[in-house]
Amino acid sequence: MPTAAVAATPLVSVRPTGSVGFDGLVYATAYAGNTVFVGGSFRNAIVDGRSVPRKRLAALNARTGELLPWAPATNGTVWGLTAFGQSLYITGKFTTVGDQARGGLANINLRTGAVGTLRHTVKGEGHALAAGGGRLFLGGAISAVDGRARRNLAAFDLTSGALETFGSGADGEVKTLTVAGSRLYVGGGFKRLNGADGTARLAALRLTDGRVDTTFRPVTPYAVGALTVAPDKVYAALAGPGGRVAAYRPDGQLVWSTVTDGDVQAITHLGGSVYAGGHFTVACPGPSRTATSWCPATLRSQPKLAALNAANGKLLDWNPKSNGKWGVLSMDVHPTLGRIAVGGEFTALGGLSRPHFAQFSTPCSYGCNGRSGSGTR
Repeated sequence: MPTAAVAATPLVSVRPTGSVGFDGLVYATAYAGNTVFVGGSFRNAIVDGRSVPRKRLAALNARTGELLPWAPATNGTVWGLTAFGQSLYITGKFTTVGDQARGGLANINLRTGAVGTLRHTVKGEGHALAAGGGRLFLGGAISAVDGRARRNLAAFDLTSGALETFGSGADGEVKTLTVAGSRLYVGGGFKRLNGADGTARLAALRLTDGRVDTTFRPVTPYAVGALTVAPDKVYAALAGPGGRVAAYRPDGQLVWSTVTDGDVQAITHLGGSVYAGGHFTVACPGPSRTATSWCPATLRSQPKLAALNAANGKLLDWNPKSNGKWGVLSMDVHPTLGRIAVGGEFTALGGLSRPHFAQFSTPCSYGCNGRSGSGTR
């Protein structure tokens, strides 16, 4: 077996920290301050074997894993979350939040849980959210907002909440959004973004005007399920024959691509490591020769979670051994605390009961190098 590469900073522990669990799937995770917010299809949190009502949204202390009293409820699945300013923005298949009508999109006060004034009706289902450049961005399988045509991508003014015009959308589902620098990165199963050639499955829009940023031109052969962005690279979780993790330079040139035997559905990074989750069971110990070629070595057992050297794509010695069929569906990182949150369909990690949610930690006395990626499904 090849020797595992060494990460630039310590890997998070293979053993998850103590935390509450949930009685249904966790599709989205987002850190804000010392809190980690989760969304999904669950109806209860599981605390010391007891069921505590939490209808599809919950908040946990990021340091201790304890359930917090913050408890707004939705009447349908929450697919995506992002925190910005004083609000948690949510999207999914719901029509009410708390006791207020909200058609698939809402904002909630991070501290009090009060439902905010953002109110629109989304036709279809939103799956991904990102905020930056004065706007909130919504991606998914959507056709209209408030009766106005929107092709799988919509933008809203962060101050007023008003629906804005921002590009012409995508011709297929948008699965993930990430704001970094002057760009909105857009990933999914589409062939064209803003009607432009050379934008299939992964592209960037300029935050200033919504036009395609032609200085980022990746060639991405498979659907993109999640993204995380570092100062020098864009990391993508891909589907395809099996699944893949790919790293691109800021101009879109492929740096490395590595193979798994199932879709990679979640991704984040911390220091010198990229963490990936999905429904794979094995992973390649090193990168492939091309963006579409298969693993050049023997695949290694790596159920649902893996860590890769960010510089070269080599598989690292980190294997929490998740159970479940569909595995990991969401990830987020708290660089200062050195923690990674993981949500999904799993119920155990390394033989430890962790129903649908877990955190992994590394000692970071003075903070860890890294930046949060969306990791949204």
